Amino acid sequence: MPKVVDHEQRRREIAEAALRVVVRDGAAGASVRTVAAEAGWSTGALRYYFSTQRELREFVATVVSERVERRVTERAAAERGRLPLLDLVAGLLEELIPLDERRREEFLLWLAVTEWSRQEPLAGAEELWENQRRLHVQVVFALAGFEGEPVDVDPRVAAWAEYLHVFVDGLATQAMFVTARMPPKRVRAVLREFLAEVPRLR
Repeated sequence: MPKVVDHEQRRREIAEAALRVVVRDGAAGASVRTVAAEAGWSTGALRYYFSTQRELREFVATVVSERVERRVTERAAAERGRLPLLDLVAGLLEELIPLDERRREEFLLWLAVTEWSRQEPLAGAEELWENQRRLHVQVVFALAGFEGEPVDVDPRVAAWAEYLHVFVDGLATQAMFVTARMPPKRVRAVLREFLAEVPRLR
């Protein structure tokens, strides 16, 4: 009986190999050849699933976005109703900040996706950014006193979400590159100080 090949699983295995290469060698090191070698495949076999380097990069960006979104969703489901609102949303935003080895690796992947999209537009990179902005809108929406899902949000909510998004990006960068000055304990405290400033708008 012929072996059934799960092509989606193969694509994800290749993406995971690409993630390992990026973490080890940086964005520039993730070529079709190096990813194929990491996956234990020939270049020709890899091109069966991703005919161009851009297709591979698009899929890697999508995998990174899905991974973070899934973890945020699971954490929200597990902690909703168990924690004060500010601590709940702070915990969700901490998933975007490199506070441990796993999240440090994901931050490197995010940097790689950003660098790739600077070279050529990637839909996956745009999706990653949109998902993060959506989370920041949801956080501000809740802290501002609104209920339900944020649809046609108040302009003040949108403005505070933008402030928060920029702040978290900067905080993540300092947590990654000047860890001695911005260790995890300080990151968590500063994040909560900022969130406490979000005004009640309703």
